[in-house]
Amino acid sequence: MEKVRFGPDRTTLAVVLVFALGSLPLGLSSPYLAPLLVLPVAAAAWVLRARVAATSTGLEVCNGLGVRRVAWADVTGFDVPDRGPVTMLTERGQHIRLTALPRHRLRQLLELSKT
Repeated sequence: MEKVRFGPDRTTLAVVLVFALGSLPLGLSSPYLAPLLVLPVAAAAWVLRARVAATSTGLEVCNGLGVRRVAWADVTGFDVPDRGPVTMLTERGQHIRLTALPRHRLRQLLELSKT
């Protein structure tokens, strides 16, 4: 099985660009507000980097900075709250948040786990 990637849509970068253009006047108006210019950069990095990749051996979860690899045998289930991201539960008691997984694609991920 090949690697199937789930993540934020790349067109979200258009929203990040509008966010960056909107933060420029405020961030450049005062040296105290200059750190606000980091927020659009961080948002763009998350859109480009965040992903959940499924293979025949397991899942690869990248929530921005770090990457975790979990075998399918270690996955005990998923917690889908009313609000917030889906959480993957593992045998070791870990709760790994799948922030890059859109809720409407969870069923497809579960189908991949059965193959």
